[in-house]
Order: sequence, then C-alpha cells, then structure tokens
Amino acid sequence: MRPMELSDEVVEELKRLEETLLRPEVRRSREKMSALLADDFMEYGRSGRVYDKAAILETAGKPFDGQLSLHGFSAKALAASVALVRYATVLRRSDGIEFHSLRSSIWTRTGQGWQLEFHQATACGSAKDE
Repeated sequence: MRPMELSDEVVEELKRLEETLLRPEVRRSREKMSALLADDFMEYGRSGRVYDKAAILETAGKPFDGQLSLHGFSAKALAASVALVRYATVLRRSDGIEFHSLRSSIWTRTGQGWQLEFHQATACGSAKDE
C-alpha cells in the first residue's frame, strides 16, 4: 500500500498555520487561538508541563518576551484528514538569550479548516552545540 501524500499546497498551508501560531498578535488573541485549537487540544510544553485548550487560552493575554522563528519544516499525512508536522524553533528573548526546541503537531482537517489537535515542544541544544 502506498502511503498517503500531502499536496504541496497543503504542506504550505500547514506551515503557514504553524507560523501564524508563532506570531505574538495571534498568541495574544483568545479568539484567534480558539479558532485554531481543537476543543480537545493537548500540548506537552518544552517545560514539561501539559496544557489543554483552556490553559492555552488563559495565557493568551499575557505578555510574550521574544521572537520565535521556524526552521526545517516537514509534513506528512497520517490519514485522509490528519497530518503530522515537524520543525524546529528558536526563541530569541529581548535579553539576547536563545531557546531551541524541536516541535511536532497533529492537525485535523474539519469543516471549518485545519485545527490543531496536539502539539509537543522538546528543548534541545542549538545546531552549533551539536
């Protein structure tokens, strides 16, 4: 059986959605975050904490110190309307400190578009440390 493949357009859409979630104006908006997260959303944060949708929405209004950038994006189909994406991020805080993470997300296509079901961030060293 040949594995399902995502079209280039779908891969680009999923990348755009992940980049959207990294933008401060989206992260600080309960409305925008609520639309992107599935009702049963779960996240394993880089800190090791576990978050559900309600916990993420509670943090939406809090200040965010830094800028996140995404690198090495890839996506693959897990089922007809389910995709796994993987990438790395660098968080650059205003004091110059950087935090590197490996990330993975599971997105499901719904009648309203793609929604994020699951996300995991794992702290890692920078490429120069390896």
